[in-house]
Amino acid sequence: MPPLGATLLSDIGEKKELDRLLTHVVAKDETGSTVAEVFVYPADTILALRRSISAAAKISHLSLKFKGAVLPDYHTVEEAGIQNHAEVEITSVEEAAMASGSTDGVVYIWDAIGGTCMETLRGHEDAVLAVTFSSSGQLLATCGADNTAKIWDTKSGQCTQTLSEHTDWVTSVAFTPDETAAVTSSLDCSARIWEVAKGSCLRTLSGGVSPIFWATFAPTGPHVATAGADSTATVWDARNGKALKILSGHQDNVTMVVFSPDAIRILTASQDRTAMVWEAGDGRLIQHLKGHTDTVQAANFSGDGKLVVTASMDRSAKIWETKTGECLRTLQGHSGSVLCAAFSPDGQFVATGSRDACVRTWDVKTGKSLKLLEGHRAKVNSLSLLPY
Repeated sequence: MPPLGATLLSDIGEKKELDRLLTHVVAKDETGSTVAEVFVYPADTILALRRSISAAAKISHLSLKFKGAVLPDYHTVEEAGIQNHAEVEITSVEEAAMASGSTDGVVYIWDAIGGTCMETLRGHEDAVLAVTFSSSGQLLATCGADNTAKIWDTKSGQCTQTLSEHTDWVTSVAFTPDETAAVTSSLDCSARIWEVAKGSCLRTLSGGVSPIFWATFAPTGPHVATAGADSTATVWDARNGKALKILSGHQDNVTMVVFSPDAIRILTASQDRTAMVWEAGDGRLIQHLKGHTDTVQAANFSGDGKLVVTASMDRSAKIWETKTGECLRTLQGHSGSVLCAAFSPDGQFVATGSRDACVRTWDVKTGKSLKLLEGHRAKVNSLSLLPY
């Protein structure tokens, strides 16, 4: 047994080494008062830093800025330039705006934290199949079974553009990061890229004879990904409309495709009851997420890309670890198929929409149901949370 003095010196040495590895961060509120001090590793993500400060300050939800700028949640502390003893500015978030689209033709704007409806948007003449906020939150895009997509001003609640060149259901809509363009997918076997300001079609991506169920822009770079009824996902160059790579591996229709926040990975959901994580660069399959017993209708990454949530017609949603493919939580409580799921911007909760016409929120850490949001009169097809 080593002498007590040697043990104490060893412990002190280990503590000094740990202190050297950790980064001390001071969180201040709008008044400049210190509300929390935390220690994080340089390799921790900004989303992890937000969660650490939230726990230390006992603030359920917060936004974070460093030197006046909002930081990408997937950046590491080191990448963001946050050094030892750095100060960050936080703001407590009391309301989290969330849009939901339903077969009842109505778009609801909810406070996802409080569980109340704040506004409804009416304009589609049939089912609303998808909704998505722009990155700034100033715009909302919706689309539906009336063969159109619409752009809404979130401040006024007014529709500013109707995109109406598709000849069948418009199944998804998404913005570019700079909000100047949008992409739509349709059962007419095409995806279209639009100029948001004018509502004019810039380019058509042909899916051949297969309906396209989903389309989305990459967070960085000029790429679009589409998913369709040919059991594949395709990555396109949005500038010239050329297909760059095809992701093949699913055994049935691919219902949804999304890029990770850092654009390094691609996530697909399928009627073959699985989701897949792919390397965006070379199209290599990284993880095959198996566990659902029916169609996986939707899938999304967390803000730092470390977690995945899937929504299934087996009436459950699941939270997975992206790196290992391990299922961490199964969220059960809906009485119908779960058709959509998304993480909150701070990664604290997941929202799900269902054929039971309800929206639910869930605690990511515990899997506990938090809020039941009722109001729609038909199935909830899509959800989008306003960034904060």
